[in-house]
Formats: sequence, structure tokens, C-alpha cells
Amino acid sequence: MSISSNKIAFSLVACLLTTPALGKDAAGGKDHPLVGRYTGAEITRYVSAEFDEQRFVRAPLDIKTDGEAFTEANSFAVRGKVARIWYDAPKERSSLEIIANYEESLKSKGFEIVYSCADASCFKGQTSAYRFNFVGGDSAINYRYGDGVRYLLAKATRPTGDVYAAIIIGDSKSGPLVRVIAVDMKPMQSGQIAFIDADAMARAIASNGRVALYGIQFDFDDAQIKPESRATLDEIAKFLKANPSISVVVAGHTDGKGQFDYNVDLSKRRAAAVVADLAQRYGVAAQRLTPFGAGMASPIAANDDEAGRAKNRRVELVER
Repeated sequence: MSISSNKIAFSLVACLLTTPALGKDAAGGKDHPLVGRYTGAEITRYVSAEFDEQRFVRAPLDIKTDGEAFTEANSFAVRGKVARIWYDAPKERSSLEIIANYEESLKSKGFEIVYSCADASCFKGQTSAYRFNFVGGDSAINYRYGDGVRYLLAKATRPTGDVYAAIIIGDSKSGPLVRVIAVDMKPMQSGQIAFIDADAMARAIASNGRVALYGIQFDFDDAQIKPESRATLDEIAKFLKANPSISVVVAGHTDGKGQFDYNVDLSKRRAAAVVADLAQRYGVAAQRLTPFGAGMASPIAANDDEAGRAKNRRVELVER
């Protein structure tokens, strides 16, 4: 569905600003340079990350079956530099006028429309506009979406990396809520995790009773150990063989994204995979190893950006 097919008797691009012009913006807030803001809108919240994963809706949501959740059927994931911006738009402007401005502005900058919807067309079967809120990054049902919702996803193909931009607008009597999520795709800066050898593990456990390990890698949403984890597993086995009196809890930890119960199960499966590898490949006695899934319940950093989430995704050895 193309919003521009609607006959709108006003100049579209003229109403969009490309630079912030208001003094009421939330501290640190700024517009994405390729997306801009609607004239008169104010930033109420701003979150950015140099590297993170973002899912974008690409099909109608099946609220009855999936609830407020991203699935492989209704969305896809991209990674890169992410900006998530919350705006309150002028009360006297309609959501149609605002999103039509965004569409024409993005097209003028070389973006192509990937997917768009409005109200009932955003849903498969049951329609609940206020439950579309999670797409825009709101963690709870937002009744300010209750009068309607509009969504636009666009992509710009660029030599320096593709850019995705999603515009989500909740329509209400108190004024439109505008959410902009933009991802400048780029590779992650790698090599940021220090390698911990058997001696360092022994020192950490002797002083703290535990050691956090970042060298055991898994794919997203998966519990199969990746090959590049072998060096850290070698060192764990070396540590355990050098200290036969020590038994450990192997605790899996996730970041704060996703559902609590699911993350507990995922972290437990990952911990169990590490225990099985140590027992089967290295011959470590199974009774010395206890798998435990902590999920997101024991963070060591804030989950607001990728740097914090990366610290929280770990395997810990805890002496028991």
C-alpha cells in the first residue's frame, strides 16, 4: 500500500525539518540526518547504539496468535548503528499528513518503500491499534495508539552501507506519537573481548568465587556452540583439570531483550551445551558441572545499548 496514492492537497516536503529546531527536546536527543522530523514535533526520548540489532515489521501482525511479538514471518533483523527516537507531534496535525510527509521526503532522498500499512491493514485478523506499540519500542501497551496506527518502512541502498528507516505513528486525541527507528548498516567492531586463560580463571575464582567468560559464542537465538569458542573451552578444561577439588556452576546469561521465560530457557540450554562439551570432549566429571540458566536476571551493565548488552551476554563459572 502506498500512502502517496492518497490525494493530499498540500505540499509534503515543505513541512519536514532536517535539523532540530526546538528547545524542548529530551537531553541528548537529535534527528537522524536522513530522516528528519515533522515541523513542530518534540523529542521526548532518544536512544542510540553504535552497533545493535533491530527488527523491522514487514507484514501484518497476527496479534491473536503471536501477541505483541516479532516473528520470522512478520519481521526481519538488521544490524548496525541504531537510532531510536520518540516524538510528540503537534496535536492539530493528522497521522496521515505526517506520514505522507515522511514518505515523500524519504523518496526524495533515494529511499524505496519496503512496506507500509494503516489501521486494520497492519493486522491479520484481530485489529488492536494500541497493541502495535511494541513495534515502535514501547515496552507496554500504549493506549495513545488507540485511535489508529500508521507504519512506513523504507530502505536506501548506499555504497557506505544500506540505511533502513521505520516511521510508526500512533493516533490519539492527545496528539500523534511519532516513532523513528533508523539503522545505518555496518559491521560490528570486533576484537573487543579480552581472552581469559586458565590462570586468569583460577585467580578470579580464588578472589571472587566466579569468573565471567565472553569467549564462548552462540548464534542469535541458538544454543549450539560456535567453533570460535574452542580456545576458551580449552582453557576451562585446563583450569578444571589443574584444580580437581573445584566444582562449578556453569551459568548462562542473556541480555535484556526478549521475553523473560524464553531467555531463561535459552540460557539454560546454552549452559547445558557447555557442560556437555566439557564432559564429552575433555572428560571432566559431570558431577563437577552444574548447568544453570540465569537469563536476563543478573545483568552486570545496563541493557540500554549494545555495549551494555554485550557485557550481559556471557557464561560464568561459579564455584560451588
